[in-house]
Amino acid sequence: MDETFEKALKANVMSTKILIRGNVSKDILYKAYKIATDFEDRYSAYKKESFLSQINTKAFKESVLCKEEDIVLFERCLEASILTDGAFDITIGSLSHGAYHFGFSNQKVATPQEIDSKKKLVDSQLFEIEENSVSFKRSGVRIDLGGIGKGYVAKLIALFLKKSGATKALVDVGGEMVSFGKSYTVAIKDPFSEGNIGFIKTSKEAISISTSGDYVRFVESQKTNHILNTETGKSSNLYSSITILQNGFDIDMLDAFATALFNKDSQYIREFSKKRNIGIITIEKDSNLVFTNTNNLGISSIELLYSL
Repeated sequence: MDETFEKALKANVMSTKILIRGNVSKDILYKAYKIATDFEDRYSAYKKESFLSQINTKAFKESVLCKEEDIVLFERCLEASILTDGAFDITIGSLSHGAYHFGFSNQKVATPQEIDSKKKLVDSQLFEIEENSVSFKRSGVRIDLGGIGKGYVAKLIALFLKKSGATKALVDVGGEMVSFGKSYTVAIKDPFSEGNIGFIKTSKEAISISTSGDYVRFVESQKTNHILNTETGKSSNLYSSITILQNGFDIDMLDAFATALFNKDSQYIREFSKKRNIGIITIEKDSNLVFTNTNNLGISSIELLYSL
């Protein structure tokens, strides 16, 4: 394991860095860390033996029996799809892994023919949940939790820490953050270079902060990044970074929202922000930085180091 204790646990899990900080014992921190490793073992698309890989291999031929925790997760994914008008879709794996192979050794820019073929399989209605099992309605459908998984783990860990007696904590799973009980300073990454463009200072209220960026995973250039438009099958290239903020612990849903809004125009984002009572910071491709509904969200301040 790759972790050190500096009033916190730091490790590399789920192909990203994880930080778990809280006023709890080492034993509790290790148990929190195990939540992340167990999730990766069960739902990683990059492990052939994972449960998710089994679903992607078998679910068209036969129903795959699930645990209760699986059904809860998958239903959360379908809820996110409904709330985002299909812009978030768990079956994006048909494209992200079936055409582009993001994260695999053979990742590439998909051809127009591959995109046209695979995007027809991106439809949450092709993924069926029946009590304690799941199945696909068409051959070639694949599910991918990359747009919600890190947020889901951050939420599980934060709630576990709170249940275990933590009165203050900060959880960061690859940019999906939850804090409560203390004012923390959270960096806003500069999407165009190393370093940060500013900082968000939280209050003691529970708050979730999710960030998606085109600089995280891409093929050849950021124009072909992993945040795909479910309708076109391509990267929309409207933004370089989106950060979403909301009081509470629903970082999993904010993770899905950040993925979905990457492919929506500014008007949709403004309307969505008001409807869902979330704050949004977008950094557009031309470096324009826009704040939407970021007041009254348990934030002490947002400080920019410089203007882009």
